[in-house]
Amino acid sequence: MRPLRVVHVAGSADWGGGERYLELLARHLDRDRFALSVVLPSEGPFAERLSRLAVPVHVADLGRLVAPSAIVRLAATLHRLRPDIVQSHGARSNFYARLAVALLPRPRHVSTVHNSLRDYPVSTLRRVVYRAMDRSTLPLTARVLCVADTLARDYRARVTVIPNGIDVSELDAARGDTRQIRRGLGLGAGPVIGFVGRLTPQKDPMTFLRSVAAIRRELPSATGLVVGDGPLRADLELEMARLGLGEHCVFTGARSDVPALLDTMDVFVLSSVSEGFPFVLLEAMGLGCPVVATGVNGVTEIVQADISGLLVVPGDPASIASAVIDLLRRPERARALGAAGRARVADCFSVERMVRKTEQLYREIARP
Repeated sequence: MRPLRVVHVAGSADWGGGERYLELLARHLDRDRFALSVVLPSEGPFAERLSRLAVPVHVADLGRLVAPSAIVRLAATLHRLRPDIVQSHGARSNFYARLAVALLPRPRHVSTVHNSLRDYPVSTLRRVVYRAMDRSTLPLTARVLCVADTLARDYRARVTVIPNGIDVSELDAARGDTRQIRRGLGLGAGPVIGFVGRLTPQKDPMTFLRSVAAIRRELPSATGLVVGDGPLRADLELEMARLGLGEHCVFTGARSDVPALLDTMDVFVLSSVSEGFPFVLLEAMGLGCPVVATGVNGVTEIVQADISGLLVVPGDPASIASAVIDLLRRPERARALGAAGRARVADCFSVERMVRKTEQLYREIARP
């Protein structure tokens, strides 16, 4: 039998959680049974990553929020690719892909939900439009794939939950020379408290910075490490100066060696006000790094409070600082939480399980 043709319609051509999900699928999907290709909404850095994995990439400009011409362009692209299954990612791509698939005689559609529409960082009007677009076209999709149980609560039928997963052995192989990395970044010998993510309101790096300032009042040798870039970079640098952090907080910008940088951290902090099922949290835990995370959406499904990590309320620098200081002052507890976190990720959130369940979903919906 020929392999099932699966076309993914990505929500972005940049690099984030949805793109990380696609990259993992591309690397671990059984290519003898599933022929994978990806449609991007524009040119971007993600195309190069996919090309290195021998995944065919096509571009279909999705244009404005509601653009009938974009539906026609996407339908034409899908018609040429002749997929058995189309899987899309994010509110806008789900909307366009559902309508485009409806114009074609063959494929079944899977809508992927990586975060709740209620938490999208958009205006109230746009959020209302997104919800209307989602609800009105929901009957056109064969299945809604949610990456967390909390996200599945927004849907009543045709929902499958498949949590994100990672490969712990790949993380181990990506570890670097911790001392050399710290020296190269100018971090010094004190404890390092780290943040990794896009510098956007959703990730709330401002709260992280303020927590570092509070930590340093108790532990002056501590240093903050911010890995990532984004629209809040300039505001964060101003806030860092206002807080008097100066050389006590290092910004790396976007990096490709995230696992090695996570491995240098004494505590990893996830300060987000909204998340789906964050890969970076899985990676930090998979490396055995103690984590302090805000208890939002799928984060509470990953971290067992006080067992495999510490959960705090979002938007509260004092809460984060208190949790981090406790771990730094109690290294045995920090090590125990780190070991439990690694074991939980290895046992419950492996990439093998994620891919196996996704392949099973493809076979189910492709049946006549």
